[in-house]
Amino acid sequence: METRQKIQPIETLAGILEAEKRSGKKVAMCHGVFDLMHPGHVLHFKAARQFGDLLVITVTPDHFVNKGPGRPVFSHRLRMETLAALESVDYVALNEWPTAVETIHKLKPDFYVKGSEYSNAASDITGKIVEEETAVKSVGGRLVFTHEETYSSSALINQYFSKLPPRADTFLREFRQKHTARDVLEALQGLSDIRVLVVGEAIVDQYCYCTPLGKSPKETIIATKYSSEENFAGGSLAIANHIAGFCKQTTLVTYLGQETRYDEFIRSKLRSNIQFQPVRADDRPTITKRRYVEPTFLTKMFEIQYLDDTPLPDYLEKAVMVELDRELARHDLVVVADFGHGLLTDGIRDRLSNSGKFMAVNTQTNSANLGFNPATKYRRTDFVCLHEGELKLALRAQYGDVQELAARLRSSVNAQSLMVTRGPLGSLYIQKNGAYSEAPALSIRIVDRVGAGDTFFALTSPCVYKGYSPDITGFIGNCAGAMAVETVCNREPIDPTAFQKFVSHLLA
Repeated sequence: METRQKIQPIETLAGILEAEKRSGKKVAMCHGVFDLMHPGHVLHFKAARQFGDLLVITVTPDHFVNKGPGRPVFSHRLRMETLAALESVDYVALNEWPTAVETIHKLKPDFYVKGSEYSNAASDITGKIVEEETAVKSVGGRLVFTHEETYSSSALINQYFSKLPPRADTFLREFRQKHTARDVLEALQGLSDIRVLVVGEAIVDQYCYCTPLGKSPKETIIATKYSSEENFAGGSLAIANHIAGFCKQTTLVTYLGQETRYDEFIRSKLRSNIQFQPVRADDRPTITKRRYVEPTFLTKMFEIQYLDDTPLPDYLEKAVMVELDRELARHDLVVVADFGHGLLTDGIRDRLSNSGKFMAVNTQTNSANLGFNPATKYRRTDFVCLHEGELKLALRAQYGDVQELAARLRSSVNAQSLMVTRGPLGSLYIQKNGAYSEAPALSIRIVDRVGAGDTFFALTSPCVYKGYSPDITGFIGNCAGAMAVETVCNREPIDPTAFQKFVSHLLA
């Protein structure tokens, strides 16, 4: 059969296989990314072919591959062409779903064949092998394993095909000499028992997708054509969501406006293990930031903010204080997400600082508070995380060595440690003893930067609380940032399983 004839859509292939099975033939099926073909794959397919009369390979499409920056190296078109060229392979199809479960139900293989590395279900960090076995049994098939020589595509790609900048490659080579993927995964698992209290402004981010049409001939305005819109749970909502994926007990204290139109949306977006404690404001709206966005390249053209960023009135400040007094005693780590929109008053900051709890603080500069929301407003913190531009604003220092500036700010706010995010330059972590550690950016494909800093802060704060080494903390933070910039705004929080896979493949 010609190579091109072997490649078929799932629905077409399902009909072909049904006819073949009626004639008495047995079907064996393999599934995977197969980003880099190597001898292990060839041996695996030859062994898999022995289970049936026909061997079908289904391939994960590019947009569902989450093996780290720059992956997949080869497009699914090239991967399918390569597989179809193998003599042992009868048919190849592009999977249409994130996992093989739906495809198994469609193709109904007699044998679902995996490599020996999957024979211990407990070692599969995705947990998908159990779901796949259930699916294949439901269609009358059986899960079987080959026992050929195995190689790691990720290790080969990391060594020979990395798309990361030289600085990131050097960092990862040195990091792998000191830490294994298991070390990092165990560190992530160690976060689960932390009781985290998140305090900060809840923000509804809105993207109004529209196409620019040009200047109106009769008005001095630029006209756009409306396409669609999308809401995202941002601000402290996003930070709590990221944390709750790794810390089982997470509580969020914030306020919502007098209107209730976003209440159902917000609650639907929060992870189920978040205890949501909003205080209702009588005289201000739920903070909403509406951005007008060109959809092809996600170019932001214009923004309207619905907010009242004056300090909270007495009644609202007292209501927040009541919630804090109740929650502080029940939590180990306080994560303060200060967007400078009025929630963190002097009194609330003092209450948090005096609580004696480990406190992680992120102060953000934006168009509504430029220059008025520095980290120096906090007289005591344990961990401060902020962008390089916010560091310089806090110190009123337009220029200067970032390491020296970070040391000055750390001392000014009495912080045990301080993290500076630097965009494409990665991050700088400085400790009380003056020791510092740098980690490069690990992102290649940038879809949207909105929310990346929040993601970094959310995952590094519990790591600092646990006392993890600066290099592991910086690595985890930069992995989180790399995943965040590949997501539109805060569409989805960091998925723990996807994050573990990202780390595992990066350190293979």
